[in-house]
Formats: sequence, C-alpha cells, structure tokens
Amino acid sequence: MLNWLRKLLELDAEAAIDLGPDEKILFVIGRHWIVLLTRMIVPLMALALFGGLAMYRAAGGTFLAREIGSTTGLDALNWLLAFVAGGLLFVWLVLYVRGARTRGPRRVLLAAIGFVLLLLYYRYSGGRIFAIEPELALSQRGDVWNIFLIILALASVFMLLFTFYDWLNDELILTNQRVVFDNDQVFIPRLIEQRVQQQIFLEDVQDVNAKTATYPQHILKYGTVTVKSARFGGNIVFESASQPMEMQRQIMDQVRALRKRMTAADYQRMIDERIYGKKTSTGKTTTVLKQTRPARWLNALFPENPEIDEKTLTYTWRPHWLFMLRAQIGPTLLLVSGLLVLALVNRYLALEAGWILLATLLLVIAYVLWAAWEFEDYRNDKYILAPTNVVDIEKKPFGPEDKRQASLGAITNVSFETTFISNLLGYGDVVLETAGAGGKFTFLRVPRPNQVVSTINEYIVNFKRGEREKNLNDTLDLLAQYHEAQKRYNEINPGSA
Repeated sequence: MLNWLRKLLELDAEAAIDLGPDEKILFVIGRHWIVLLTRMIVPLMALALFGGLAMYRAAGGTFLAREIGSTTGLDALNWLLAFVAGGLLFVWLVLYVRGARTRGPRRVLLAAIGFVLLLLYYRYSGGRIFAIEPELALSQRGDVWNIFLIILALASVFMLLFTFYDWLNDELILTNQRVVFDNDQVFIPRLIEQRVQQQIFLEDVQDVNAKTATYPQHILKYGTVTVKSARFGGNIVFESASQPMEMQRQIMDQVRALRKRMTAADYQRMIDERIYGKKTSTGKTTTVLKQTRPARWLNALFPENPEIDEKTLTYTWRPHWLFMLRAQIGPTLLLVSGLLVLALVNRYLALEAGWILLATLLLVIAYVLWAAWEFEDYRNDKYILAPTNVVDIEKKPFGPEDKRQASLGAITNVSFETTFISNLLGYGDVVLETAGAGGKFTFLRVPRPNQVVSTINEYIVNFKRGEREKNLNDTLDLLAQYHEAQKRYNEINPGSA
C-alpha cells in the first residue's frame, strides 16, 4: 500500500514540474498518511451516516415507532439517555457559574437536554426510536427520501476521492538542481486547481532543518522540513511531511556533492582556458518553450507569446491573449449599443440618410480609436527576460511608462501562482523576489507560468555560472600578475619559468 502511494506521489511530482536540461527527480515526499486519515474523518462519517440510513430504510426501518400497551421502563438504553442528560446538565451548570458570556452555549445545551429527556420519556412510555417493519421495505427502498440519502452517500464517496487527490498533490521535490515545494488546492481534479510553487536552487541552500515536535510525530515519522535559502526571504516550510529526516539527509548530500563538483569542474575548466588556451563549452539555454502562435492573418492582433529573439536570447512575454479580448469588451459594447440606438432612432424618427450615415461613421471611428487604444495598451505591457536581467514594462499608449529592471543575480526566489480559473485557462502570475529595496517583480497573467519559471531559473543558473567564472578569471589574473612579478624580481629561476 505504501509503495503504491509512493509511486503515485512520484508520478504526480513528474507532472508538477518542468525539468530542465540534465535535470532529474531524486527524491519526493508528501504529507504524512496521518494527515489523510484526519481529513477523511468527516466524509467517512457522512458516508456511514447517509449510507447507513439508506440501508436501514431499505430494510423497512422506521423512527419513533409507538408500541401501545407496553412500556419499556428503565432499560439499558434509557439509563444511557439519562446519563447523557445528566452530563449535559453538569456542563450547563459549569457554564452558568462562569457568567453571562456563556448564554449562547447554555441555550444550546438546554435545548439538547430537553431533546434527550423527550427521547427518554418516549421510550419509557413504550415508544421505540428505531424499529424494523418488513412490510415497509418495498415502499421505502425507492422513495424520495432514500434516493436523497443515496445521493448524499455518493457525494460522500466523491469527497473521499477528492480528499485523497488533494492530499496527494502536495509534495516536496528534490532534483539534482533544486528543491521544489508544489502546493495544490483542488476543486475539480485535473480541471480546476489552484497551484503555488516555491523553489530553491541547491547552490542557494544554506541549511535544512527537520523537526518532529511531539512523540506521535516521532513515532510515526512525520514532521516539518524547513529548507533555508542563502538569500533573504526564500525559505521553504513543508509541514506534516513524511520522512522529514530522510529528506533532510538527501538534500544536504546533494548540496555537498554539488558544491564539491562545481568547484573542481570550474577550476579545471578555467585553468584549461586561461593557462593552456583550450576551448571548453559553456552553459546554454536549452529550454523549449511552447508559444502561442496565431494564424498568420492574426499576427498583427495576437503576437507570439513569448516573442523570442534568437540573437540576443531574449524572451518577451505579454499577458494571456484572453485579456486582450477582455479589453475589447468595452469598445464592442459601445459599437453594438450605438448601432442599436441608431436603428431605433431611424425607425421612429425617420432621420435623413445623411445624418444616419454621419452618426454611424462617428460611432465606427470612436470604436476603432478605443479598440486601438486598448490593443496598444495590451501590447505595451511586457515582461522581458534577458541573459543578465529582467525588465517589467507597463506603458500607456503615447503616454507614461513605468519600467523596472533587476539583475538576475538579485533574484532570491521564483514562484508562480494560479487560481482555480486561471489554471483551467492556462495562465498565472510569476513572482520574482529580489534582494534589497527592489521588492517583487510580478509577471501578471502570463501563459504557461510553469514554463516561464523554468526558463527564468535556467537563466539564473547560467548567470550565476558566469559570475563564478568572472571571479575565477579575476583570481587567475591575479595569479598571473603575481607570477610575472616573481620573474621580474628574480624569485623564479628563468630556466624553469
């Protein structure tokens, strides 16, 4: 069973993230099974209640049946009802002593006490709360009440499946390049889901804490995993995680191995290039992005999204094309309502054709100007990713412009967020957190936000690699100058230089 759940978790993790070049998933954990059981208590109770009532009525079961001429007396069930009424009365007395603030709960308790006492009196005088009358079975199996109970039972089964799917969709994913926290809130599985992803590159992982706060957590092996980023504000906290200690070990093993591998590889490559003049390959962007490609005759209205400049390796995103259509609702309503008004005026007032033609021409001009304004406003909102920086441009047609820019080295975290509706329609918000006073960059309503995040992450990796190479170049330049100085001061035997 546990192996089957783990397999499902791994399959969901593969579908949740877009892997970069040479990236693979190494380890995945989800919420502990105790969380699933806790979430299933309510739908299980509902299934037992509604399903049990439907089966009880289908067998001829009735409620509050009266046995005339025979009294039950104080049997075991009546003693239980009396005990329940006494317990509720004791709680009422405790609340009464506490004062006026408990009047609401006290009234509820009095109503409950009265109901229990009525049941006690009813059974004491010969009534039965539950009774099986076989002659009612046929008439009750398919009546309205039983159909309603069966529908509620089926809804409870759906809620059980929904709860399981929602539990399965929260995971902490470790790859050989990053740690990803995928947090889904499901409304309709695979159709309407809200998704939020956070991630930290392994080279930015500063520390990993795994904590089991209570004895049950320690015994059942679940707790909280906190992945601390070397950059401000980029921590990941995954609560109620299964195997927290194992995930901590796996992450730190990968971090240590990556740092060792990167240092040795960078030194070797830089020595080969700067000392021995050998050519080595550099990191290149290999992410393949899906583009929104309209028909050729619509290129002027719907530009490719993103637009890709192959020479400069620059990506330019705009909001999803649906928001361009939404911006055209106002101009279209103006045109339609205006034409309707002109038709009514022409019918009832019988204006000359010249005036109608002039009014129609003015209406069309107003529509074209307004629609062109909205279209240009849509095209002017750009989110640009270059090899060294990101740019967020918001510009009004022929007017003010707000342009923000940040170096890729200043980005501390990249995540994306979708709502139930935006996930269904294929767009979302990509959030880039930056160090210092720059704040957040938000790429609003961009198509396929998970792919946008993957592309930005790959650019950040290449940028950091370039920064490391620059630092190593500076170090080699310093060593070369020191070597030349040693030769000038005859500290090195010229024959061995």
